[in-house]
Amino acid sequence: MQIRPASKRKRGNFSIALKRSLLMEIDNYRNFLAIVEAGSMTSASEFVHIAQPALSKQLKSLEGYFGTKLIITTRGSKHLILTDAGKILYHKAKYICSLEDMARIEIDDISDGNRGTLRISAANSRSSIFIKTCLEPFHDLFPNVVYEIYEGSVNEQSQQLLSGITELGILSVPLIHQNDFEILFQREEDICAIFSKNSKFLTDIGDKETVSIKDLASLPLCASAGCNLIMNKIFKAHNLKPNILSICTTRTAALQWAEDDYGVSLVPIEPGEDIGCHFTCRRIEEADTELYKTVVKVKGRPLSVIARKFLKFYSEARHSQRVGKLSTML
Repeated sequence: MQIRPASKRKRGNFSIALKRSLLMEIDNYRNFLAIVEAGSMTSASEFVHIAQPALSKQLKSLEGYFGTKLIITTRGSKHLILTDAGKILYHKAKYICSLEDMARIEIDDISDGNRGTLRISAANSRSSIFIKTCLEPFHDLFPNVVYEIYEGSVNEQSQQLLSGITELGILSVPLIHQNDFEILFQREEDICAIFSKNSKFLTDIGDKETVSIKDLASLPLCASAGCNLIMNKIFKAHNLKPNILSICTTRTAALQWAEDDYGVSLVPIEPGEDIGCHFTCRRIEEADTELYKTVVKVKGRPLSVIARKFLKFYSEARHSQRVGKLSTML
């Protein structure tokens, strides 16, 4: 039996049908995200400009496809409750939609090759110095690149990376789900004690370039959240209880206490980092933290053109230890 090739018209019809099907699936995911993020069907309907019955039908279609309930609505309550399956789909849908967005941007910019959006999750303690030492010099080379910088805790960074909101993570403490990520670069850091330049707390320390754990235990300490967890273990190992004045989400907030001389800040410091003329930095003698600033990506996930260009720039401009193979990254 001879198989005849499909006519151009039939092939064209199939192509159009496939395109519509793919668009419909993406739209279903986007509308599911809208329902979750709006918090109600009514609000989501207004946001996406789709009638509520049609939106409800889309949700039921998704639940039928996955064979499980995704969202629970309670009578008399305006709020929606995500099931465990719904939580999984929410993060995966975020990733799927972000991939489509990234593809559109990259395809639009491919003729130039020097445009795009670099999406980065940065630790609160690292964002300022990362912008100054890395992004600003990169911007000088590629002035048409747009930056989306998401600051947050290590848990928030993990979720941003896994859901596809960001491509690269700049971390100051180890990741929670390390098996999901690939470390590309790492740079050693120290947790240091930061005093106001003429601090009253320096009286007992003297002119030493270091400070002991015992000396620190008697001082009011203000730590960034990640450093607080690490330092608590060190104090415990020396049978000491620290005098905690403040635990801060950001390094900036922790340093503010020191600048105003209300306490001593415990924050991560890179070798050779300039912390400004308002402060005096002391290395902590017994604090062998093995702390690293790391650049990471999700394992097995391809990077955008502009993210690969940034990694090449970073490998040449920064004195960080390369962990991953650059040829593999690029």
